[in-house]
Amino acid sequence: MPKKAAVKKAAVKRVSKRSGAGRPKGTGKFGCETKVIRVPVHLVEEIYDFIKRKITH
Repeated sequence: MPKKAAVKKAAVKRVSKRSGAGRPKGTGKFGCETKVIRVPVHLVEEIYDFIKRKITH
């Protein structure tokens, strides 16, 4: 019975963050730091409407 060939795993290159990379904090649409959140799909439009009302007042 022939031997099975060894499967070689691909090397994963780990790269650290580059200092100064990306857009500077506070320069986005809102002029301050932001946070990504997960919300139920059925509330997305309601949340967008709420944000629009808060920004314009």
